[in-house]
Amino acid sequence: MIEYKTELTKDDAIFFMDMVASVWSPNFVSKLYKAKPYIKILTEKVSDNYKRFIGLYTAMSYLLSERELIILNGIYGVNKERARLKSVAKLLNLSPERVRQIRNEAEKKIAKKLWVKLKD
Repeated sequence: MIEYKTELTKDDAIFFMDMVASVWSPNFVSKLYKAKPYIKILTEKVSDNYKRFIGLYTAMSYLLSERELIILNGIYGVNKERARLKSVAKLLNLSPERVRQIRNEAEKKIAKKLWVKLKD
């Protein structure tokens, strides 16, 4: 698993919020029905951006439930190949739409915590 430094910087928080298209990011621009920005970096597992994104995710994963972890680990390809919503949905016996909703809620949970840390 990719380890990440324990102290999160303001740039790290903004980077993660930008990647998950969070409304709490200072750079937020509404892009309805567009793919999440992190989709591009998930295919480049050796890139610094991938390592930074996954490192930030794993550092904040303590906030998530077991089901949220299964979903995000699958979609992000943590310690395995990336999975599509359909295959994660099948694994959990959920609809792909429900998996998408849970993914968004989990990403929002992490982004909100990062936003709170930014304000401090």
